[in-house]
Amino acid sequence: MINKKADERVLSIYLFIIYIIVSIGIVSGVILFYGSPLDVRIAEAGVLNSKVVDCLVEQGKLKQGVLVESFDLLNTCHLDFKDNTQKYKGEVQYAVDIKLFDLSSCSNFRCLNPINEFEFGEKDFLQYCDAGGKKIPKCNTEAVYVLNNGKAMVLQVTSAVSKVENV
Repeated sequence: MINKKADERVLSIYLFIIYIIVSIGIVSGVILFYGSPLDVRIAEAGVLNSKVVDCLVEQGKLKQGVLVESFDLLNTCHLDFKDNTQKYKGEVQYAVDIKLFDLSSCSNFRCLNPINEFEFGEKDFLQYCDAGGKKIPKCNTEAVYVLNNGKAMVLQVTSAVSKVENV
């Protein structure tokens, strides 16, 4: 037991390795947490689609009085397309496009020539549904089969959510 300092030197190497592992874990956690913002606009558009479909369709049938010339989605479905948070100050941040197709005009999951089409909210957002980018509104489309006066139809709802800072 003449050389007791060698034990402390071996332990200090392991302690240094543990410090490195812990610091890498902390730095990785901070980078993952603050690295990129979570974009929930597509999910929000999906929820809006579901709300609109639930409002327009009852037990697989299109409700009476909807999708006529004087149809107002906001009052009928009790929706508000304005974002009243401090960031957007009551600006319209949503858009909905509703199309009704005859089932015979659909093939291979594509429908052409809508019978009725209605747009609500900020209509410009719907133009950017196929574009990509962070500052572009995000869209979601949902199509369901419905009966309208006993005739099979396809109801397609496309929702767009902007919620980006003005460029």
